Amino acid sequence: MGALIVVVAVSVAVFYWTMEPLLHVLSDLMELSFLPWVLLALGIWLLAGNAARN
Repeated sequence: MGALIVVVAVSVAVFYWTMEPLLHVLSDLMELSFLPWVLLALGIWLLAGNAARN
């Protein structure tokens, strides 16, 4: 029974250790903190059209 508890505790720790970087990346994506920069780049790209074309 003690070995089972140790195996479960170690597997939970390994799973958390491997998933922690992914959790940080996903939380940044879900907060959409990059959205103003994307919209600014899109706006600059749209406004910087080719003025020489008729």
